[in-house]
Amino acid sequence: MRTLPPFPTLRAFLQWNAATGQLTALSDPVSVRHQMTAVHRAVLERGGPVLRFDHPLLDSGSRAQIPVVTNLFGTTERVAAGLGVAPEGLDDLGAFLAALRAPSPPEGMRDALSRWPMLKAAMATRPKLVNSAPVQQKVIEKVDLSTLPIQTHWPGDGGPLITWPVVLTRPHGSKPEVAARYNAGIYRAQVIGRDRIILRWLAHRGGAAHHRTWQQAGAAMPVAIVLGADPATVLSAALPLPETVSEIGFAGVFSGARPRLTPAKTVPLMVPADAEMVIEGWVDPAETAPEGPFGDHTGYYNAAEPFPVMTVSALTSRADPLYLSTYTGRPPDEPAIIGEVFNRLTLPVIRGQIPEIRDLWLPPAACSYRMAVIAIDKRYPGQARRVMMALWGMLPQFSYTKMIIVVDADIDPRNWDDVAWALATRMDPARDVMILERTPMDYLDFASPDAGLAGKIGIDATNKIGAETTRAWGEVMQTAPEDAAFAADLLARRQVVQ
Repeated sequence: MRTLPPFPTLRAFLQWNAATGQLTALSDPVSVRHQMTAVHRAVLERGGPVLRFDHPLLDSGSRAQIPVVTNLFGTTERVAAGLGVAPEGLDDLGAFLAALRAPSPPEGMRDALSRWPMLKAAMATRPKLVNSAPVQQKVIEKVDLSTLPIQTHWPGDGGPLITWPVVLTRPHGSKPEVAARYNAGIYRAQVIGRDRIILRWLAHRGGAAHHRTWQQAGAAMPVAIVLGADPATVLSAALPLPETVSEIGFAGVFSGARPRLTPAKTVPLMVPADAEMVIEGWVDPAETAPEGPFGDHTGYYNAAEPFPVMTVSALTSRADPLYLSTYTGRPPDEPAIIGEVFNRLTLPVIRGQIPEIRDLWLPPAACSYRMAVIAIDKRYPGQARRVMMALWGMLPQFSYTKMIIVVDADIDPRNWDDVAWALATRMDPARDVMILERTPMDYLDFASPDAGLAGKIGIDATNKIGAETTRAWGEVMQTAPEDAAFAADLLARRQVVQ
């Protein structure tokens, strides 16, 4: 499905961005404390290029020896490119991924042969194990994280925060070489000392589930934090995949090549061989520390809460590594832009489970997943409510969606004027609003009455049919097609409007 060249490494993707005029190197000294975020944010909000800060200043005032790359996914075009396609190819890629996850039996030899790209993609999910890896050209076991250009993003932040870390874990009792059992997640990682990091993973996330298995065994859990992975691996770790799907395997689907893994130096894990850096270490089964506060995607600072602590055992890297970073804040930010692309990618998957859905939009301004507008092909009474409940239960991320608006297929869910009209003319607050109480919610949502538990609202803004109403329903006014064609021809000939 790729229409772009392969990007097996972060460097390959940066070279492509440079060749297409989408990378700017900054030689000016820029502090990792607040200044870098301010520059990045200003460029992102203008739809600007990838930034490479060649002379980052550490908190000590000295220059870091490692350049910082930011704004890698600052446009939807670059997110699509990281997946190997142009923006117009996202819908086809989404359909392809949906078919790959739930293939139907072939209907004859011709159909079977037409599925060769799918078979090839499936083969690409099998990692290739290598013994010699660029990411281990340098190995440091007495680690001092203060030498890395780790940013402190906002004035109220509790300290330096590693962003875009691909955190690799596996469940207790699994074998290190079985990468299909791994979880790769993007979690907040706060530096609290020379060799200590707090990992903030919520209870429903894969890393937390793996940690519980090691806690039950009373054993420390091996962890690898991958910094500067290839774009497909970073995006796969951020994608809301089902728990049974390997993020590392999906990275192979996106990149079009088998992921290259190598044994870590000090922990029993396999790590991406071509990444820029890997922080290896162990998470204690019991030790926690207060994480935060940090500015988050809600646009507010979250409160400090206890999360597990990782003790670093080694830092491996390329001979001349790059440090990939980003900031998180009120949209727009890179996660919100990625969310727009993932919205298109996951729609075919969602329709595979809920086929009456015609379109779905997660407004980026609503922190991506906090609100959803769904257009459905409505056929029976109560269908809108069934769709709401199905979406809330489909993926863990949708359990955090606190407002769902369901509209008919004639409404564009991305057009707020359309949605407002549907709400004003097809919805009665006493009849068409469903309220749920004490359901799962992101701990970062301080609007919730209880941490981790909150209400949900579903609004049925569809035309009412059957038992849903006792009144005659209104008929939508539309211009007759022949009159619309006449008007268009007249205006074009007279050049009234362009």
